[in-house]
Formats: sequence, structure tokens, C-alpha cells
Amino acid sequence: MQGSTIHLLTAVVHFESAVFRAGQVARQLHLEHPHLTVKRASCSAYSSAASYDDPSASARLEIRADGVDGARAWAAVLATELHVEVRGGTFVYEDARCSAVIDGVSVDVSGSRTLSDDEATAWRAEQGKTDGGER
Repeated sequence: MQGSTIHLLTAVVHFESAVFRAGQVARQLHLEHPHLTVKRASCSAYSSAASYDDPSASARLEIRADGVDGARAWAAVLATELHVEVRGGTFVYEDARCSAVIDGVSVDVSGSRTLSDDEATAWRAEQGKTDGGER
């Protein structure tokens, strides 16, 4: 079974390298676009590789923008399409997401806003029509 095991520190080095790359991309984005909103950000590294040959770990930078308009501004800067979906439950809200790859780092941006009572009522009514009126 020796061939199927990995050395833990080798894996850690690759994960650290991936998160470092995500940090570099975050710094670049901030320097080039300081006006863009960020409510929260996180970096992560992951790998599905059976071995840790360089580079085996992928990096992800997740940015939570200040609302749908903030996500829209990020999508424009990243030159990617913004996907907006209305979701309902106790609260009805717009969920906006976009993704791009910069220097090998996946950049995922999201933002949302709660619909007003009038907007939520209209959305629920429309859902009833498209579902055959059953609610």
C-alpha cells in the first residue's frame, strides 16, 4: 500500500501554496478595484488528486458582495455573466452569483437582497400561475 499513501507535509505545502495564490489574486483585485464592495471573503484550497505533484491543489476565493448591485459590479469587472435567481420560502430574495478564473484561482462572487413585501407577493402570485395555480 506504500504507493497509495501521501506525505502529509507535501499535501500541506501544496494547500498553502494554493491559498497564497488566492490571497495574491485578492490583493490584485483590491488594488485594481478598491470601489467594489466586500461584506465577507474567504480563501480555500482543495484537491482531488491521488498524488501531490505540483500543482495539485486548486484555490478558491469566495467574495460576498454588498447585495445584488455589488455582485453585478463584480461581474462587470470580472467580465463574466451574473446569474440572478429569485428564491422563496419564509423570505423571498434575489440571489446573484458569478464566477471567473484569475491566474488559476476560482473567484466566486455572490450577493443577495430581500424582496419588498409587494415584490414578494407579486413573485408568489406568479409562481402560483406557473405551477398551475396550486399553492
